[in-house]
Amino acid sequence: MSQKQDEKRYEAPPVEEVAPAADAEAPETTEAGEAGADTEADILRAELTRLQEENEGLKRDLAESHDRYLRARAEQDTMRRRMLGEVELAHAEGVASALEPAMRVFDDLERALDAADKADDPSTIVPGVIAVKEGLLRALDALDVRLVGRPGEAFDPNLHEALTTVPLREGATPGTIDQVFEAGFVQGDRLVRVARVTVFADEDAG
Repeated sequence: MSQKQDEKRYEAPPVEEVAPAADAEAPETTEAGEAGADTEADILRAELTRLQEENEGLKRDLAESHDRYLRARAEQDTMRRRMLGEVELAHAEGVASALEPAMRVFDDLERALDAADKADDPSTIVPGVIAVKEGLLRALDALDVRLVGRPGEAFDPNLHEALTTVPLREGATPGTIDQVFEAGFVQGDRLVRVARVTVFADEDAG
């Protein structure tokens, strides 16, 4: 057998080219990556939704807390005004109660002065009585109490009680006070005691 025949006999078969395994698996890897991206996006969307819901809940809680604060403040203001009103009323009533004896003293002084004016020798008592009366009026003024119902004042049904009317005399004005039987007193805008008076009648009164 010749040498050429031997070489031909032992000639190696042709090698088939095989594509790399990585190339065969590439489509599956791409699909897996796309699926992972979708999953991550879903997670982010879910987290965003959760945060938005929490934010809305916090805003509702804040609004409710603010509303409760406003209601509590309004109730506190109302209670404070009510308490101040009750304190002022109690003070006014207390002053009025304390004034009652003083007003009776004033009436006695008025009567004493009237009697002294008619006496034969009033000079012995009048100065002392006048001094006491003026001191009493100063004490009342310190309590924001003023006298109402003096002869010559215009009659005011809100401050004066007309016991009767008297005929108009020369120099007098119709509808004004003639005599005062009990002086009236007011504290601030509050009437403590009405003045009891007689009033000059109108000119055309029958």
